[in-house]
Amino acid sequence: MPDVNLGDVTIHYQEAGEGPLAYVYCHSLGGNSEDFVQEFDFWKKHFGRVITWDNRGRGESSQAKKYSLPLYASDLARLLDGLGIEKAVVHGFSWGGVLVQQFALDYPEKCAAIIVDSSSSEVNLAASERWYQVGEAAKLRTGDRGMKPEHLESFVASARAVASLREQPLTPRLKSITCPVLIVVGAGDVSTGGPAGAVIMSRQIPNNRLQIFEGVEHAVYLQQQEGFRKLVLAFCREQGILRGD
Repeated sequence: MPDVNLGDVTIHYQEAGEGPLAYVYCHSLGGNSEDFVQEFDFWKKHFGRVITWDNRGRGESSQAKKYSLPLYASDLARLLDGLGIEKAVVHGFSWGGVLVQQFALDYPEKCAAIIVDSSSSEVNLAASERWYQVGEAAKLRTGDRGMKPEHLESFVASARAVASLREQPLTPRLKSITCPVLIVVGAGDVSTGGPAGAVIMSRQIPNNRLQIFEGVEHAVYLQQQEGFRKLVLAFCREQGILRGD
């Protein structure tokens, strides 16, 4: 399994295909790179290269001395540099959707487009407290029947990063995102902002398309696979990222 040593951390990734453009998946709070491997064949046909990776301290990536939202985004930027990828369509699911917003703000030159799937740029008080408790509860589950001890610190840091979106929302900064942004959310999503959070993002980002999927809760790319795939391809063609059929 391939890894890239970034100096302060070693990042594990999986990939298929080749080419100058890549489709990159960023996993959820409880996920890892394995979650997207079954999607490789489809996305490789259209983008040439598809990559999924483990956040620092998660999956097969190494632990680190520090964890923060900007550091997770920096890891992705350095991973792409190490793989010789100048631009990518970066898809973030749930927690990954928060990460890709930060990535687009910090590394606009690397973004052909981003896809924010079932995520938000801010949370209210109740959601903030809930996400903080998600991290605290993980501490009690660490061990044989719960989370691996080596994954705990990164998990808690990510949960707290989402909780902090109440007092430090990304929303005011979204107007600075320069790449095209596709925002997708299920009408029944109550996990990370839901449709209201998606609308807030859509009102701030200059070049975006918002799609709310009826009959879907969390994880549009899984629950509405065919519709999601068609939408992404159409969006990328409209933006000149992919050639039309």
